[in-house]
Amino acid sequence: MSLYECCRAVRRTGGREGGGARARRYVGLYTGPYFDPSAPNNVTAQLGTHAYLPCKVRQLSNKSVSWIRRRDAHILTVDRFTFIADERFQAFLVEATDTWTLQVKYVQARDAGLYECQVGTEPKMSHFVQLNVVVPKIEIAGESEIYVKAGSTVSLRCVITQALEEPAYIFWYHNERRVLGYRRGLRDIRVERTGPDTTVGHLVLHHPVREDSGNYSCAPSNLASASVVLHVLSGEQPAAMQHGNAAGPASPSRPLLAFGALYALWGALSSWLTTNGGAGPGRGLRGFAVLFALILCHDEDGPK
Repeated sequence: MSLYECCRAVRRTGGREGGGARARRYVGLYTGPYFDPSAPNNVTAQLGTHAYLPCKVRQLSNKSVSWIRRRDAHILTVDRFTFIADERFQAFLVEATDTWTLQVKYVQARDAGLYECQVGTEPKMSHFVQLNVVVPKIEIAGESEIYVKAGSTVSLRCVITQALEEPAYIFWYHNERRVLGYRRGLRDIRVERTGPDTTVGHLVLHHPVREDSGNYSCAPSNLASASVVLHVLSGEQPAAMQHGNAAGPASPSRPLLAFGALYALWGALSSWLTTNGGAGPGRGLRGFAVLFALILCHDEDGPK
């Protein structure tokens, strides 16, 4: 006996949890089940929240309603019976609106796709609902490593964007231990909604010490986490800062400046002597300039 026939047999033999209990009398001509065109066929849910896919069937009588995942043709539910090991899926009936709803708890990215609501008529009737899953973006603003001086103030911002819903909470962790805000005057923790799809969690450390160094991560409810590494320094500068300070444009060396000055002086003297009828200084003065520059080079490159 097939899965579908088994479910129908349960209902015929007294298992009235399914469609038998919902059988009702119809006034006028009974034309059989049909889908209400007002039911949505496109549902969007945020990662980690619950999704509800409606299937509104009029004049259902005692027919079965099944939900099928189209990507693998897996039967998820038949009436109120669930036929998948994943307990996040279940179906329920809202009798007032004749709506069989498929609930998907704690939606994951892989749940996105097409779902089929099928009525057990001959031939079968189907209504399709597309589930879209929105995955928010989470980051801690700034560099992945932060260097601060002991005693200063550190402000960490956990920015969550592209979120349909504000997280129920944002927890902060320091080296995998939760950061609590009870130390007034030393730590401030707050959350604010800055836009229709943006939430920012703040962690402010006042007067940090070296023991406050380490990995800091923010973990919003039902979402992934983001992290940053904090270095609290006691006067010394890290190599990254030293390299940054030395990264400016290189200045000319003293010997090069001296050689340039002497070469310019030789040109001026040569021009003056030529104008006044004297012989140019020739190679003598030029050689003196080169010799003087070499002496300065040796003096600068020598041991300090």
